[in-house]
Amino acid sequence: MKTLIIERDKLVENIQCIKERTSSTVIAVLKGNGYGLGIVDFARLLTENGIDFFAVSELSEAMVLRENGFTNKILLLASTSLPQEAELIVSNNIIATVGSVNSSVTINEAAKKLGVTAEVHLKIDTGFGRFGFLPGQIDNYYSLLKSFDNMKIAGTYSHLSFSFAKKTKLVQNQFDLFIKCAEGLKQNGIDTGILHICNSCAFLKYESMHLDAVRVGSAFLGRIPIENKYGLSRIGVLKSQIIEFKDLPSNSYIGYANTCKTKRNTRIGIVPVGYKDGFGVEKIRDTFRLRDILRYVYNDLKQWKKRMYVRVNGKRARILGRISMYNIIIDLTGIDAEIGDEVLLDINPIFTESSVKREML
Repeated sequence: MKTLIIERDKLVENIQCIKERTSSTVIAVLKGNGYGLGIVDFARLLTENGIDFFAVSELSEAMVLRENGFTNKILLLASTSLPQEAELIVSNNIIATVGSVNSSVTINEAAKKLGVTAEVHLKIDTGFGRFGFLPGQIDNYYSLLKSFDNMKIAGTYSHLSFSFAKKTKLVQNQFDLFIKCAEGLKQNGIDTGILHICNSCAFLKYESMHLDAVRVGSAFLGRIPIENKYGLSRIGVLKSQIIEFKDLPSNSYIGYANTCKTKRNTRIGIVPVGYKDGFGVEKIRDTFRLRDILRYVYNDLKQWKKRMYVRVNGKRARILGRISMYNIIIDLTGIDAEIGDEVLLDINPIFTESSVKREML
């Protein structure tokens, strides 16, 4: 049995802390099942605490919110040129992202077919290379954007690629380019709506870039790839149990690749949690350059000797050997513990398998 414990009080404190840091509209990003907290429960808690403008990465996430009675603003961060998706977006009053001529035409046609005006946010690609009009090309489409009768631009935004970097130059370059593009739109008679570029790290680090709105996701969980000097608590504790004991003699190998060898008689406990559940997985690893990759490989080699701990009956128990897919092995030598005793593990909820039960306490 495994349960992801979400500390409600800490989460509410984080929400209030974030609200107090800005006068801009806070757009709560609920991608990845609400960063693993459970999208519906998290959305309700946010609404109860004064945040009801949401953003999601997938249309299915927006539909879940609508199907559970949320009638507030929901921004779909992915631009789409698929007619069937466009009709779902428009018919469910979801704010579409348009980041190309094709997506603009598709959303406008869907709205025209349904006899409504669709709210959209214009996406500018200032250096992420994914969705969005390129700054050097958007000036070719001013007339086209103004010609859409069934599409209203309610916002304009971009996405920072390296907001967690210690150096500010790349962030500033993207911000300046975004502001230049927004000014170009305005000068050519296009209402940009609200402007937003900050994600969680940029929101925390660059107050001057908050603009009209900020998009916050991981900061709600206090799990950010920068030094946490903002008073945010880490959210997410996985609760499991000891399912087996064993006494190993000295010089026994433990786990894959023989990376751990006992130096004394050792009592071990087995806990049914592994990397399948997201334990030991780090989000920061999806945000690196070549030199970062080499650094992470080096750090993985050092991980063989790194000490990782869980908590058993109020005491720290060291993890022995590598984390496997389904289990970890812990050192219970000198710890008063029995089969079935509770084990608490620090874990990032976004990587915790959706089948694991969530409890907000």
